[in-house]
Amino acid sequence: MLRSRPVHVAFQPESKVTALVLSLNGDLTAWAEGDGQVFIARHEHSEFTVTGSWKASSMVRGMVLRGNSLYVLDDAHGLSCLDTKGNIQWQFEIGAGGFDLQKTPTGLAIVDGLGRLFLIQYDGTEVTLSNSYQDILHMQVVGDYLILAHENGRVQALVNGALAWSRPARGEKGESITCIGSDSNNNLVIGREGYALVAGDEEVLEIEVWDLVHQKLQHRFDVKSRLLRAIPSENGLLCGFDDGKVVHSSTHLSQLVHDTRMECKYPIRNLAFCNGSVIATAWFYVFGREADGSEWKLEHQGMPNYLVMSNDGSICLFAGEDQNDWTEEEPIGHFSLLDSLVETDASELTLWFEKTEEAEPLSAEEIYREDDAMKEFFTPDELASIQNSSASSDGLDALQAALGEVQGEVAQVTADGALDIDTEQLLSQLDDAITNMALLPEDGLLDELNTGISEVIVPKAVTGDDQSHVADADGSAVITLDGTYSHDPQQRIQTWSWIDSTGKEIASSSKVKVRLNRGNYRFELRVCDSDGQWSSDSLQVFIE
Repeated sequence: MLRSRPVHVAFQPESKVTALVLSLNGDLTAWAEGDGQVFIARHEHSEFTVTGSWKASSMVRGMVLRGNSLYVLDDAHGLSCLDTKGNIQWQFEIGAGGFDLQKTPTGLAIVDGLGRLFLIQYDGTEVTLSNSYQDILHMQVVGDYLILAHENGRVQALVNGALAWSRPARGEKGESITCIGSDSNNNLVIGREGYALVAGDEEVLEIEVWDLVHQKLQHRFDVKSRLLRAIPSENGLLCGFDDGKVVHSSTHLSQLVHDTRMECKYPIRNLAFCNGSVIATAWFYVFGREADGSEWKLEHQGMPNYLVMSNDGSICLFAGEDQNDWTEEEPIGHFSLLDSLVETDASELTLWFEKTEEAEPLSAEEIYREDDAMKEFFTPDELASIQNSSASSDGLDALQAALGEVQGEVAQVTADGALDIDTEQLLSQLDDAITNMALLPEDGLLDELNTGISEVIVPKAVTGDDQSHVADADGSAVITLDGTYSHDPQQRIQTWSWIDSTGKEIASSSKVKVRLNRGNYRFELRVCDSDGQWSSDSLQVFIE
C-alpha cells in the first residue's frame, strides 16, 4: 500500500496541452492545445466553468495571467492579449514567432524563434532596448532581475531592460547552462555542464550561486547529475536533478548533496514548494513529500509537463501527454494539497482518468418502437425510403412462410405435441443449400466486397541528407531543417513536428531555422495526415 491524494479530471482536451496557467488565488485558469485553441475557465463553488475560448494562428508557446487579462504567445504571429471571454484586446506581431514568455516586475519578456529578446508593457507597448540580446537559451525572473542564459554559456541580468550584471562564459568552448533559478534570498542559481571538448578541460557538472546585489560568486561545487530545476524553499533551495533526486539545501548551501528529500528515479520536469510540501513531476507521476516526512504519489495518463497551483495549494492542476499518436488525448488533472492523504493500492492510481460515464442501456421497447413524431424532420425522399423499407418487411413475412412450408415437409408434430423430424431429409436440404452457395462466382463476390474501398496511403516524412556546417566566429551556426519534401499522394498532411534528441518538440512547421553550437545533433521529423496516419524520418547535423 502507498499514500495518494484524491484526484479528478478538471478538463478533457481534444489535443495535447502546450501551455497551462493558473491565477494566484486559483479562481481563473487557462490552457492551450496543440492546434492553437485556447480555453479560459473560472473556478467557482468547487466547479470549473469555461468562460471563453480563442484560436491562435499556430502552436501556443507560453501564457501569462494577470488580473482579467490573458497574454498568449504563439510561434507564428507573436503576442496576443485576451479578456476572460477570449476577446482580443491587442496584439503584438513578432516576425520570427514566439519561443518563450515570462512575466517580469514591469511587463512581459519574450524570446522569439531566433533567440532574440523583446520587452512588452502590459498595454502592448514595446520597450526600446539599448542593447540587443540574442542566442538566448533560457530565461527566468529572479527578484527584480530578468536572467538570460545564452547558447555559449554567458549569463546576463537585466533590470528594467538595462544590463545590470554579466557572467562571462567559462572557457572558450564546450559549456552549456542546464538551469537557472533562485533560492529564498533571491540569489541566482546556475546549473552548468562542461563538455571537455578542449584539451586540458574535463567534463564537469556544477552549481554556481551568485549574489546579484553585490555581483559576487558565493558558492561553486560539483554535483553528480545535471541540475534541471532550482526553486526557493522555506529556508534555502530545492534542486531537481536529471537522476530524479530532489535535494534541499540550507541557506549556506553546505549540505546540498547530503539532504535528499525525494528519489523520483526519473528526470525532474517540474518542482514546486507550497506550505511545507514539496511537489515534483517525473515520468508519469506526481510525487509529494509533506513537512512531516509523509510521501505520496499520483499517476497521470501522460508525462506531466505542466504543474500549476494556487498560493494556498487548494487548487493544483497538472497536464501532459504520453507521446503516442494512437491513444486518446490526456486529461488535465486536479487535486488539492488541503485534502487528507489516503491509503491506496498502486493499481488504483489510474482510476481517476480511466473512469467513464456509462449510459443507461435502452429497453427493447425503446429500440424498436415506431415514432411518427420524428417523420416531420425527414425530406420527401427520406420518407419514401422509409416506406420502401417497411414494404420490404412483407417480403420477410413471405420468406418466413415459405420456410414454414419447408419445415412442414421434413417435420411432423406427434400427438403429444413433440416435433418428429426426418433427420435425413433435413440434412439433404441443407447440403443442397450449401452446394448452391459454393457455386456462386468467386470473382464477382470479391469485386462486390471491394466496391467503395479506397486505398489509404501513409504520408512519407523526408528530412533530407545529413548536414555538416562550419561554425562562425562565435562558435555557432544557423542551419535549416527542411521537411518540405515530405509528401502524401492524397495531399492530407496536416501536422509537422520537429523533435530534438531529448524528445522536445522544437517546431510545428515544415521548415525551421535553428542556431547550434559546435557539436553533433540529431533531429526527427514526424508528419501526420487527417486520418492519424504518420511516419518519421531523421537526420544528423554536425557543426565543426
